[in-house]
Amino acid sequence: MILHRFTKHVTEQNWFPAFIELILIILGVFIGLQANSWNEERIAKVTTQSYYERLIEDLQTEETMRVHRIAYNASTLKHGESVIDALNQSIDNLGAQFLIDLYQASQIWPYTPQRTTYDEIISGNIADTIPDIKLRNKLANYYLNLEAQKVIQGERTSYRNNLRRYMQHEIQKFIRENCGDITEYTVNNIEIGHLPEECELKVDPIIISNAVSKLSSYKNLELDLTRHLADVEQKIVSLKYYIPATRELIKYLEELQH
Repeated sequence: MILHRFTKHVTEQNWFPAFIELILIILGVFIGLQANSWNEERIAKVTTQSYYERLIEDLQTEETMRVHRIAYNASTLKHGESVIDALNQSIDNLGAQFLIDLYQASQIWPYTPQRTTYDEIISGNIADTIPDIKLRNKLANYYLNLEAQKVIQGERTSYRNNLRRYMQHEIQKFIRENCGDITEYTVNNIEIGHLPEECELKVDPIIISNAVSKLSSYKNLELDLTRHLADVEQKIVSLKYYIPATRELIKYLEELQH
Protein backbone atom coordinates (compact mmCIF):
# COMPACT_ATOMS: atom_id res chain seq x y z
CA MET A 1 0.00 0.00 0.00
CA ILE A 2 2.74 2.48 0.96
CA LEU A 3 4.77 1.55 -2.12
CA HIS A 4 1.70 2.07 -4.31
CA ARG A 5 1.10 5.54 -2.84
CA PHE A 6 4.78 6.41 -3.23
CA THR A 7 4.69 5.42 -6.90
CA LYS A 8 1.53 7.48 -7.43
CA HIS A 9 3.05 10.58 -5.78
CA VAL A 10 6.20 10.29 -7.91
CA THR A 11 4.12 9.89 -11.06
CA GLU A 12 2.08 12.98 -10.14
CA GLN A 13 5.26 14.80 -9.01
CA ASN A 14 3.92 15.34 -5.52
CA TRP A 15 7.40 15.39 -4.03
CA PHE A 16 6.68 16.13 -0.39
CA PRO A 17 4.14 13.28 0.06
CA ALA A 18 6.49 11.08 -1.97
CA PHE A 19 9.32 11.95 0.41
CA ILE A 20 7.15 11.08 3.45
CA GLU A 21 6.16 7.76 1.89
CA LEU A 22 9.83 7.02 1.13
CA ILE A 23 10.75 7.68 4.77
CA LEU A 24 7.97 5.31 5.87
CA ILE A 25 9.22 2.62 3.48
CA ILE A 26 12.81 2.94 4.73
CA LEU A 27 11.62 2.97 8.36
CA GLY A 28 9.51 -0.14 7.78
CA VAL A 29 12.43 -2.01 6.21
CA PHE A 30 14.71 -0.96 9.06
CA ILE A 31 12.24 -2.05 11.74
CA GLY A 32 11.71 -5.35 9.93
CA LEU A 33 15.42 -6.03 9.73
CA GLN A 34 15.93 -5.01 13.35
CA ALA A 35 13.09 -7.26 14.51
CA ASN A 36 14.59 -10.13 12.55
CA SER A 37 18.00 -9.45 14.10
CA TRP A 38 16.51 -9.36 17.60
CA ASN A 39 14.71 -12.63 16.93
CA GLU A 40 17.91 -14.28 15.69
CA GLU A 41 19.79 -13.06 18.77
CA ARG A 42 17.04 -14.44 21.02
CA ILE A 43 17.14 -17.83 19.29
CA ALA A 44 20.95 -17.90 19.48
CA LYS A 45 20.84 -17.11 23.21
CA VAL A 46 18.27 -19.82 23.87
CA THR A 47 20.34 -22.30 21.85
CA THR A 48 23.52 -21.39 23.75
CA GLN A 49 21.78 -21.79 27.11
CA SER A 50 20.43 -25.16 26.00
CA TYR A 51 23.93 -26.34 25.10
CA TYR A 52 25.27 -25.08 28.44
CA GLU A 53 22.66 -27.16 30.25
CA ARG A 54 23.46 -30.25 28.19
CA LEU A 55 27.20 -29.79 28.72
CA ILE A 56 26.63 -29.60 32.46
CA GLU A 57 24.58 -32.81 32.32
CA ASP A 58 27.35 -34.56 30.35
CA LEU A 59 30.00 -33.38 32.82
CA GLN A 60 27.92 -34.50 35.79
CA THR A 61 27.53 -37.89 34.12
CA GLU A 62 31.29 -38.01 33.53
CA GLU A 63 31.93 -37.33 37.21
CA THR A 64 29.40 -39.97 38.30
CA MET A 65 30.93 -42.57 36.00
CA ARG A 66 34.43 -41.78 37.28
CA VAL A 67 33.41 -42.09 40.93
CA HIS A 68 31.80 -45.47 40.33
CA ARG A 69 34.69 -46.73 38.20
CA ILE A 70 37.10 -45.80 40.98
CA ALA A 71 35.03 -47.93 43.38
CA TYR A 72 34.84 -50.77 40.84
CA ASN A 73 38.59 -50.79 40.25
CA ALA A 74 39.23 -50.56 43.98
CA SER A 75 37.14 -53.71 44.38
CA THR A 76 39.14 -55.63 41.76
CA LEU A 77 42.34 -54.36 43.39
CA LYS A 78 41.23 -55.74 46.75
CA HIS A 79 40.57 -59.16 45.22
CA GLY A 80 43.98 -59.11 43.55
CA GLU A 81 45.76 -58.25 46.79
CA SER A 82 43.95 -61.16 48.45
CA VAL A 83 45.37 -63.45 45.75
CA ILE A 84 48.90 -62.17 46.38
CA ASP A 85 48.50 -62.96 50.07
CA ALA A 86 47.04 -66.39 49.30
CA LEU A 87 49.92 -67.32 47.01
CA ASN A 88 52.18 -67.35 50.07
CA GLN A 89 50.09 -70.14 51.59
CA SER A 90 50.16 -73.86 50.93
CA ILE A 91 48.11 -74.93 47.93
CA ASP A 92 46.15 -77.22 50.26
CA ASN A 93 44.75 -74.13 52.01
CA LEU A 94 43.45 -72.56 48.80
CA GLY A 95 39.82 -73.02 47.94
CA ALA A 96 36.74 -71.36 46.47
CA GLN A 97 37.56 -67.86 47.73
CA PHE A 98 40.97 -68.06 46.07
CA LEU A 99 39.33 -68.83 42.73
CA ILE A 100 36.79 -66.05 43.19
CA ASP A 101 39.54 -63.55 44.02
CA LEU A 102 41.55 -64.65 40.98
CA TYR A 103 38.62 -64.11 38.65
CA GLN A 104 37.31 -60.88 40.17
CA ALA A 105 40.78 -59.35 40.06
CA SER A 106 40.63 -59.70 36.27
CA GLN A 107 37.28 -57.94 35.88
CA ILE A 108 37.14 -54.69 33.92
CA TRP A 109 34.60 -51.94 33.29
CA PRO A 110 35.38 -50.30 29.92
CA TYR A 111 35.56 -46.51 29.87
CA THR A 112 34.14 -44.14 27.26
CA PRO A 113 34.28 -40.35 27.79
CA GLN A 114 30.91 -38.61 27.99
CA ARG A 115 31.23 -36.08 25.16
CA THR A 116 28.04 -36.36 23.10
CA THR A 117 27.08 -32.69 23.39
CA TYR A 118 30.59 -31.41 22.72
CA ASP A 119 30.89 -33.53 19.57
CA GLU A 120 27.57 -32.12 18.37
CA ILE A 121 28.80 -28.56 19.01
CA ILE A 122 32.10 -28.96 17.14
CA SER A 123 30.31 -30.55 14.18
CA GLY A 124 28.79 -27.11 13.52
CA ASN A 125 29.98 -23.54 14.03
CA ILE A 126 31.30 -23.63 17.59
CA ALA A 127 31.92 -19.85 17.63
CA ASP A 128 28.20 -19.21 17.10
CA THR A 129 27.09 -21.88 19.54
CA ILE A 130 29.62 -21.04 22.28
CA PRO A 131 30.30 -17.27 22.08
CA ASP A 132 32.53 -17.27 25.18
CA ILE A 133 36.12 -17.70 23.92
CA LYS A 134 37.42 -18.71 27.34
CA LEU A 135 34.84 -21.49 27.54
CA ARG A 136 35.72 -22.73 24.06
CA ASN A 137 39.36 -23.06 25.12
CA LYS A 138 38.42 -24.77 28.37
CA LEU A 139 36.21 -27.27 26.56
CA ALA A 140 38.84 -28.00 23.89
CA ASN A 141 41.55 -28.67 26.49
CA TYR A 142 39.23 -30.69 28.70
CA TYR A 143 38.03 -33.05 25.99
CA LEU A 144 41.50 -33.37 24.50
CA ASN A 145 42.75 -34.60 27.86
CA LEU A 146 39.78 -36.94 28.18
CA GLU A 147 40.96 -38.72 25.05
CA ALA A 148 44.35 -39.24 26.73
CA GLN A 149 42.48 -40.61 29.75
CA LYS A 150 40.64 -42.99 27.42
CA VAL A 151 43.97 -44.46 26.30
CA ILE A 152 45.04 -45.12 29.90
CA GLN A 153 41.69 -46.67 30.80
CA GLY A 154 41.76 -48.81 27.65
CA GLU A 155 45.12 -50.45 28.36
CA ARG A 156 44.94 -54.18 29.06
CA THR A 157 47.50 -56.44 30.74
CA SER A 158 48.04 -60.12 29.96
CA TYR A 159 46.60 -61.27 33.29
CA ARG A 160 42.94 -61.24 32.28
CA ASN A 161 43.54 -63.16 29.06
CA ASN A 162 45.94 -65.67 30.62
CA LEU A 163 43.76 -66.39 33.63
CA ARG A 164 40.86 -67.23 31.37
CA ARG A 165 43.13 -69.65 29.52
CA TYR A 166 44.28 -71.50 32.64
CA MET A 167 41.16 -71.44 34.82
CA GLN A 168 38.68 -74.21 34.11
CA HIS A 169 35.69 -73.08 32.09
CA GLU A 170 33.28 -74.71 34.53
CA ILE A 171 34.67 -72.62 37.40
CA GLN A 172 34.57 -69.43 35.33
CA LYS A 173 30.95 -70.11 34.49
CA PHE A 174 30.03 -70.65 38.14
CA ILE A 175 31.74 -67.40 39.15
CA ARG A 176 30.09 -65.40 36.37
CA GLU A 177 26.66 -66.74 37.28
CA ASN A 178 27.02 -66.21 41.03
CA CYS A 179 29.54 -63.37 41.39
CA GLY A 180 29.28 -61.42 38.15
CA ASP A 181 28.85 -57.68 37.67
CA ILE A 182 25.77 -56.10 39.21
CA THR A 183 24.36 -53.44 36.90
CA GLU A 184 22.06 -50.68 38.07
CA TYR A 185 20.76 -47.44 36.53
CA THR A 186 20.44 -43.98 38.02
CA VAL A 187 17.39 -41.73 37.54
CA ASN A 188 19.20 -40.25 34.53
CA ASN A 189 19.66 -43.73 33.06
CA ILE A 190 23.39 -43.80 33.79
CA GLU A 191 24.66 -47.38 33.92
CA ILE A 192 26.43 -48.20 37.17
CA GLY A 193 28.38 -51.42 37.60
CA HIS A 194 29.86 -52.99 40.70
CA LEU A 195 31.02 -56.35 41.98
CA PRO A 196 29.13 -58.13 44.79
CA GLU A 197 30.69 -57.58 48.21
CA GLU A 198 30.13 -61.22 49.12
CA CYS A 199 29.92 -64.27 46.90
CA GLU A 200 29.55 -67.96 47.57
CA LEU A 201 30.70 -70.64 45.14
CA LYS A 202 28.53 -73.68 45.72
CA VAL A 203 30.62 -76.23 43.89
CA ASP A 204 31.77 -79.73 44.83
CA PRO A 205 34.99 -79.39 46.91
CA ILE A 206 36.72 -81.91 44.64
CA ILE A 207 36.03 -79.69 41.62
CA ILE A 208 37.41 -76.71 43.56
CA SER A 209 40.52 -78.64 44.54
CA ASN A 210 41.15 -79.79 40.97
CA ALA A 211 40.69 -76.24 39.64
CA VAL A 212 43.23 -74.89 42.12
CA SER A 213 45.71 -77.64 41.26
CA LYS A 214 45.43 -77.02 37.52
CA LEU A 215 46.25 -73.36 38.03
CA SER A 216 49.73 -74.43 39.12
CA SER A 217 50.54 -74.69 35.41
CA TYR A 218 50.14 -70.90 35.19
CA LYS A 219 53.79 -70.25 36.02
CA ASN A 220 53.74 -66.46 35.67
CA LEU A 221 50.56 -65.96 37.68
CA GLU A 222 52.09 -63.81 40.41
CA LEU A 223 54.16 -61.76 37.97
CA ASP A 224 51.19 -61.13 35.67
CA LEU A 225 48.92 -60.26 38.57
CA THR A 226 51.48 -57.88 40.08
CA ARG A 227 51.74 -56.04 36.77
CA HIS A 228 47.94 -56.03 36.47
CA LEU A 229 47.46 -54.52 39.93
CA ALA A 230 49.90 -51.74 39.08
CA ASP A 231 47.79 -51.03 35.99
CA VAL A 232 44.58 -50.94 38.06
CA GLU A 233 46.18 -48.50 40.49
CA GLN A 234 47.21 -46.28 37.58
CA LYS A 235 43.63 -46.31 36.30
CA ILE A 236 42.32 -45.26 39.71
CA VAL A 237 44.81 -42.39 39.91
CA SER A 238 43.86 -41.29 36.39
CA LEU A 239 40.15 -41.37 37.19
CA LYS A 240 40.61 -39.37 40.39
CA TYR A 241 42.89 -36.82 38.76
CA TYR A 242 40.28 -35.37 36.42
CA ILE A 243 37.35 -35.10 38.85
CA PRO A 244 38.43 -31.60 40.09
CA ALA A 245 38.77 -30.38 36.48
CA THR A 246 35.28 -31.71 35.72
CA ARG A 247 33.78 -29.92 38.72
CA GLU A 248 35.59 -26.70 37.83
CA LEU A 249 34.18 -26.75 34.31
CA ILE A 250 30.67 -27.39 35.65
CA LYS A 251 31.04 -24.39 37.97
CA TYR A 252 32.20 -22.15 35.11
CA LEU A 253 29.24 -23.16 32.93
CA GLU A 254 26.82 -22.51 35.77
CA GLU A 255 28.31 -19.04 36.23
CA LEU A 256 27.82 -18.30 32.52
CA GLN A 257 24.19 -19.35 32.79
CA HIS A 258 23.58 -16.62 35.35
